[in-house]
Amino acid sequence: MSDSNNSSFGLPDLAIVLTAACWGFNFVLTKTAAGNDPEQFRIFIYNVIRFATASVLLFATVKIRGGSLMIERKMIPKVAALSFLGIFVYQILYMSGQTLTSATNIGIIYSFMPLLILLVSVVARIERPSKFTVLGVLLGCVGLVITIFKGGKFSLDFGSLLFLAACLCFASYAVFGKPILDKIPPVKLMAWITLFGLIYQLPLAIWQLPSQSWSSIAGMNIFYVFLVAVLSQYMGYTLFYYAISKIGPSKSGVYTNLTPVFTIIFAVILRGESIEMLQIAGLAVIISGIAVTKIRSGNRQS
Repeated sequence: MSDSNNSSFGLPDLAIVLTAACWGFNFVLTKTAAGNDPEQFRIFIYNVIRFATASVLLFATVKIRGGSLMIERKMIPKVAALSFLGIFVYQILYMSGQTLTSATNIGIIYSFMPLLILLVSVVARIERPSKFTVLGVLLGCVGLVITIFKGGKFSLDFGSLLFLAACLCFASYAVFGKPILDKIPPVKLMAWITLFGLIYQLPLAIWQLPSQSWSSIAGMNIFYVFLVAVLSQYMGYTLFYYAISKIGPSKSGVYTNLTPVFTIIFAVILRGESIEMLQIAGLAVIISGIAVTKIRSGNRQS
């Protein structure tokens, strides 16, 4: 499938910007939702609650819109595999990796997510991105490294490798979801992906249940879990797949560089953190990268 030549900023672009905003807000909320102590809210119990909430909302949305809740039987293994890779394995690697490496390493590795999406798209022959998309991806990567780098040093430790594997899983999830989106609408596809993600994590949540201390969980923790489910799982992932279905994985991936930027913005607004000039410069480079991807390569033919 060739890269789209549409140079205008349309609904798919707005959708992926809103996705980045939802995910950026999610990173700020998750700390409050899960608690300051890693043992306060057991992670798989936390995940099952938010995945169950998002699954109910997604299936309800499909039903309210008058669509069928079922998908073709031949599509079930593909959707199950997509959920296993992009939800379950990604979560395991992500959670393991972030505990074994530094925040600087995580930020730098995450900045290459659009590049990983581009590479997987090319290798899998899902897309043939234009040179402007490639340039935009590279600019976005540079801009995000500038944004998150605060004098820290990058070292390739075991945690970094796990986090890199997690990012590769998510990149594959984004790319291989595109052919399935040609057959299943984004909301219905996310409903089933979320349901399978819930099923995969349920045994681990049951395993953690005896060690969960419910007395340490405040009402606001539960409220934030549901808020994360609505913003990240229900809205964010659905809008992400909607954008992919319209403009492809590579161009959508460029916008994911805005996620840490939104995290910084929300952290400044909600937590009173400061923002540095270097971060503002990085944001300018990221926006330049997005703008480059909107250049219509077909203009040379006019």
